[in-house]
Amino acid sequence: MVRYEEIARQLEVELEVGGAAARTIASEHELCRRYGVSRTTIRAALKRLAAQGLIERQQGKGTFYRPPHIAKHLGSIVDFHTEAIEAGRVPSTKVVSLVMRPATAGEIALFGSGISHGGIAELIRVRSLDARPAVLQRSYLGRRILGRANAADLENRSLYRYLAERRGITIATIEETLEPCRANASEAARLGIANGTAVFRSHRVARDGGAQVIEVSDNLIRGDIYRFKVHRRIGDGDHH
Repeated sequence: MVRYEEIARQLEVELEVGGAAARTIASEHELCRRYGVSRTTIRAALKRLAAQGLIERQQGKGTFYRPPHIAKHLGSIVDFHTEAIEAGRVPSTKVVSLVMRPATAGEIALFGSGISHGGIAELIRVRSLDARPAVLQRSYLGRRILGRANAADLENRSLYRYLAERRGITIATIEETLEPCRANASEAARLGIANGTAVFRSHRVARDGGAQVIEVSDNLIRGDIYRFKVHRRIGDGDHH
């Protein structure tokens, strides 16, 4: 293996171990000293990483690691846009459709008659990172909960933030179930992937502080963009 390729591989491993967060990497001078090679060799290694899309070099600012995946914490209430910005990505949300319809029997049982009596809002959005479709999200919530919001009100913004700021409704808990599946032709087209591509399907139930179901969502998540993490504190009663 050529020396610059070896250095590029070592840097790639170090960056991956450091976690899926965008950050500044060492300067060319520091890397030359660390590996005992010329600046030409270091630049060749960095050029290789840039070609892989792992780093971005900004004139006058430095070189930044761009992780290939975003680490998503299961059950997190952090909204998509905030999560993306923290990972150094540019988020965007496109509303595909917003339809108001009567509630089904199952939705009446889930949301309760008080909320579902006014009908259900069915919201479909595509969430993108750096203009690349990443999540196809279908949300269901009571029309009374959403109020008079239209598609434009939910473009490029967090639904939960909208509910908090405009409707005074705060999400307190999230339940999330994750399973593998394959995107059908329609879903794949919206995600910009091939028909039948393996994706993650996330089913989420969001409740307010009084345990009232506010939103149920079905999300198709590209596995080539996201990785999932679970944080758990081991208690005295846990056994390995």
